[in-house]
Amino acid sequence: MTVKIGIPRSLAFYYLYPFMEGFLRELGAEVVLSSATDARILESITCCPTDEPCVSTKLFYAHTKNLLDKQVDFIFIPVLSSIQQESYCCPKLIGAAYMVQNGLEIPPEKILAPEINEKEKPGCWEKDLYGVGEQLGKGKQAVRRAMRAGEARQEAFHQLTVSGLTIPEAFSKLTGLPVKNRVFDPSADFDPGQVIGVMGHPYILYDYVGHNVVPRLKEYGRVITPEMVSEKDALKEVGTIYEGEKMWTYESLLLGSALYLLRRRLVGKMVFLEAFSCGPASIIESYIEEEAQRQEIPFLLLTVDEHTGEAGLITRLEAFVDTARENKQGCKTQPPPSFVPGERPCRAKIGTPSVGWADKALTTILQECSMEIVPTPLVTRKIVDLGKELAPEFICYPMIATLGQIRELIEKGANEVVMVGGKGRCRLGWYAQLQELLLKRKKYDFQMTIIDSPLPFQKNWNRFRETVKKLTGNSSWFKIARAMNFGYQKILVLDEAEKLVRRKQAYESSPGLALKAQKKLIDRVLAADSIKEVKRAEQDFSEEINAIPEEMVRALKVKIVGEFYTVIQNYVNQNVEDFLSTRPGLRVYVDREMTASRWFDLHVLRKKKALLQHRKVVAAASPYLPVSVGGHGQESIGEVILAREEGADGVLHLLPFTCMPEIVSQSILIPLCEKMDFPFLSLVVSEQTGTAGLETRLEAFLEVMLERSEKKPNGGGRVGLFPGN
Repeated sequence: MTVKIGIPRSLAFYYLYPFMEGFLRELGAEVVLSSATDARILESITCCPTDEPCVSTKLFYAHTKNLLDKQVDFIFIPVLSSIQQESYCCPKLIGAAYMVQNGLEIPPEKILAPEINEKEKPGCWEKDLYGVGEQLGKGKQAVRRAMRAGEARQEAFHQLTVSGLTIPEAFSKLTGLPVKNRVFDPSADFDPGQVIGVMGHPYILYDYVGHNVVPRLKEYGRVITPEMVSEKDALKEVGTIYEGEKMWTYESLLLGSALYLLRRRLVGKMVFLEAFSCGPASIIESYIEEEAQRQEIPFLLLTVDEHTGEAGLITRLEAFVDTARENKQGCKTQPPPSFVPGERPCRAKIGTPSVGWADKALTTILQECSMEIVPTPLVTRKIVDLGKELAPEFICYPMIATLGQIRELIEKGANEVVMVGGKGRCRLGWYAQLQELLLKRKKYDFQMTIIDSPLPFQKNWNRFRETVKKLTGNSSWFKIARAMNFGYQKILVLDEAEKLVRRKQAYESSPGLALKAQKKLIDRVLAADSIKEVKRAEQDFSEEINAIPEEMVRALKVKIVGEFYTVIQNYVNQNVEDFLSTRPGLRVYVDREMTASRWFDLHVLRKKKALLQHRKVVAAASPYLPVSVGGHGQESIGEVILAREEGADGVLHLLPFTCMPEIVSQSILIPLCEKMDFPFLSLVVSEQTGTAGLETRLEAFLEVMLERSEKKPNGGGRVGLFPGN
């Protein structure tokens, strides 16, 4: 009997279907596609366990479920980690197979998930494809033939698209998939001289939720879409952006195509269709809009989700076509210069946004090197509003808050801003460049300095060394090393003290004493002029905290996991740790692993203890998510599993709205914790989150854990009361 292998008609389908179809058919399989998206498929996105993913990810669940209903033997879902050696793919393309596996409770052996990871595991794609062949009972020679067949189909597909066919048209010509041809506007006045660029991910442009934007615009003029620009030309344009080669693979091609068309004035108008809450699109839209303004080419940004009404979208589209001023094509302009750090001002006044205590470490380092510092403002409503005013609509909360801090720093006199870099799967590595673009658009005059990790040394050390020397006024390396150690010791003491205080708060006889001791420690550490003073303050704090009397009570233990910045930035997470730790009549021990110093231990110092703990966390996550999706997405899953094993009463998961890695983990954790019968609350925060609603959910979560705790056969009883009372 011929084996039936299903391919979801979503996400990777639009990029790799020719290869998948050619490969699987050559292996003798019957290829079964999920049904084309329609109203019925759209309604079934309710099978997605959370409402946070973009509509394309929700549709991926629906299409996978559709294949299960068709009773296929296997489902082929490639894990697209890294297609190019310098870049990653979007986290949803990396985690899609494992999201649906856990969310739809699909047996792991039913999903064929070969991984492409050219950046970290070159050659794993071929190895995994051999594994697919073995699972289907095929030998290596047969798999090699199948790979060649798939690659030939994929190359033919690319030749068709660069010749001017859209992806659906190329699919139709190559594989026979039907293309619906219909007239949308009989009164449309086709203008052969009008050329419209339509940008967007193909799984939005050509799916049901895209409302036929491309064929509709074809009734008014010639349409050029991203796939019609060659990969070589697109990547060349992205290369004019600082570290543009490290942008997510498909987004770099999308952005590069837009820049190619705009800079050569090959289009007279441009439309960018993006999914509501799309993470990568929130980065590239600003670059496209900036270039369109520079070239004076009308630009329209359209956002869609499962609730978008066709009538309103089409009205905006038609109005744009009718009123936007047509531009002449064919006039080439030079691309703007690549962003590189500029020359230091005569006297640098340096500022940096905060991430936990990390800004205090940097401030200490620079002050020890005799540099002038502008103090970092606390994140407040004012700061958030300053950032939100300039930020793209679907950018994450951490970027908004740090943008607001940078804006305030500049207005307070800073002429140089220090931000972390490091391009990866998460958007964090693009914050600095996007923030610079947005601020300089508003005529702020400053220099952005980006600090990347020095690891791996053979690749990153020279740039790191040059950046540090410039920042410190060319101080000696002895002085820099001593200053770095001083700054690190400060945040290490503050981070470890915070952990001790959270535990003490759960048991102290007189609530408030631990916080009082912590406040004194913070003041002393931040004012300290030497490591000796820091250690003396730490010793005094240790003695004071240990002397605080404790009650013999049992406290609820709540573990906090999630996106790094949101977990450790109190204003952003609405002070959830303080809220949980100070409930009247209830003892709660709030525990979290994330701190600035522990991040430094793992990613810079590479301390053995930190590395071992990280491996333990990743190992715990691997049965559910065996690949990294960026940020702390994989780690969040591992920490939840370990928290349950270690006896925690529940886990609080914090993530900012549109956070890509944590949405992947959330989609896995919600069904997983339900299956394990383990209390789990995932809170999504944004600049619009209301305190009352958030606290109501936390109160309800505490009630659930409290009720379950009282029913435990061992160690039960009322939480917060003496045993036996």
